[in-house]
Amino acid sequence: MAAAAALYFAALASLAFVIAPGSDGRFWLWTTVAFIPVGVFLVGMFGRRRWWAALAFSIVAAAWLEAAQTVWMPAGYAAVVDILLASIGAAIGVSVAVAVAVWREHSERPAARTAHAAPNLATSRRASASNSAAPLNLDR
Repeated sequence: MAAAAALYFAALASLAFVIAPGSDGRFWLWTTVAFIPVGVFLVGMFGRRRWWAALAFSIVAAAWLEAAQTVWMPAGYAAVVDILLASIGAAIGVSVAVAVAVWREHSERPAARTAHAAPNLATSRRASASNSAAPLNLDR
């Protein structure tokens, strides 16, 4: 998973520095959709309980890309709105990843409950006479 995430992050970073011909604001959807896998990958790496860290790193990554575009791209290419759109995409990805993780956890739980079901009273050590009273001496 880490290798796939690294490849995706590298591709996303390299595509951020390509000037799209005729990009007159029609690529807002691309910015949002491109960061959905970022949220999914980061939840996969940090874990479901640290979803907030995955979201925070996604927002920092979006801000870093926009800051880098401000430095290395023509004037007017970077926009603060892109950070917001990327953050929305990352939040969608984090939400989907956490929902899938919770669903998988709950779908596996009933199987675990049946495997550890209460034992039959006849075979239970707590209900047996040998556990609650002194053993009978049958040698007399």
